[in-house]
Amino acid sequence: MKQALVTGANGFLGSHLVRHLVAQGVAVTAIDREGCNDRLPQNPLVRFVPCDLKDILQLGTKICPTKPDTFYHLAWQGVSPDCRDNFDMQLENVGYCLDCVRLAARLGAKRFVLPGSTMEYLYNDAPIDETSRPTPQNAYGSAKVAARFLCQQLSSSLGVYFIYTVLASLYGIGREDSNVVFYTIDCLLKGKRPSLTKLEQKWDFLHVQDAAEALFAIGQKGRDGGFYAIGNGENLPLASYLYMIRDIINPALPLGIGDIPYTSEKLPNSAINTAALRNEIGFVPKISFREGIAQVIAYYKDKYKEGKQEQHE
Repeated sequence: MKQALVTGANGFLGSHLVRHLVAQGVAVTAIDREGCNDRLPQNPLVRFVPCDLKDILQLGTKICPTKPDTFYHLAWQGVSPDCRDNFDMQLENVGYCLDCVRLAARLGAKRFVLPGSTMEYLYNDAPIDETSRPTPQNAYGSAKVAARFLCQQLSSSLGVYFIYTVLASLYGIGREDSNVVFYTIDCLLKGKRPSLTKLEQKWDFLHVQDAAEALFAIGQKGRDGGFYAIGNGENLPLASYLYMIRDIINPALPLGIGDIPYTSEKLPNSAINTAALRNEIGFVPKISFREGIAQVIAYYKDKYKEGKQEQHE
């Protein structure tokens, strides 16, 4: 791969992907909204093009005057929980995906890589792979399912290889949201007891650096119509990860596993089957959850210390 185009390039995953591509000597056209380039590396191999997705087809070849080998479409609006049932917004995303496939064909890209979400498959009993049946529970998950199949059909008709991926729950320095991992870290570092359910559901986590490396490998080797579930493959009960976090911070701290009752008898499952990733692409993640989350915890410890020092000054 010599040239790549990345939408959503300034996002958590997108910026890591751009950095990894550049490290491999790949020239990157980085697409994001006006002013959204603070996470991008200052490197001559990176060309930032400010563009709203609704305008991407109008700009056409002006976006990327040279032919990209791989088109990574990472941009997606309405990812936060409060927007996942915004039907109009999620439907717009499907249209933007199709526009990006058309642009990829117009630019002469060989591969179009579209990342999906475990939100499409949370109620399968087995780890997620190509055979998993979609079970979306909101507009976000339904739009991801629709985008996958519509883009696959359009790509086929336009002669572009279509590759779909589903990523395990991402984590790493720089990601701050309200999920159970970061909630638990925040509580424990502040000396508070997190209130949690029993967290018996199987889950997988993936360090963002491993995710970027996997997407690079898939962009080089992925087969047309390929489905690659990207994860560590650890697939432990969610509570096990939180015990790791507690033990790294302070094994003596209380962890409120079971404080909150379940609201549903059916538990979601976000386990990942990495067989296709290993066997077809030859990719194996390098960073275990324990190693990666220790880095995150160390970062937040320093951040909280700095905050306390500023309060006393």
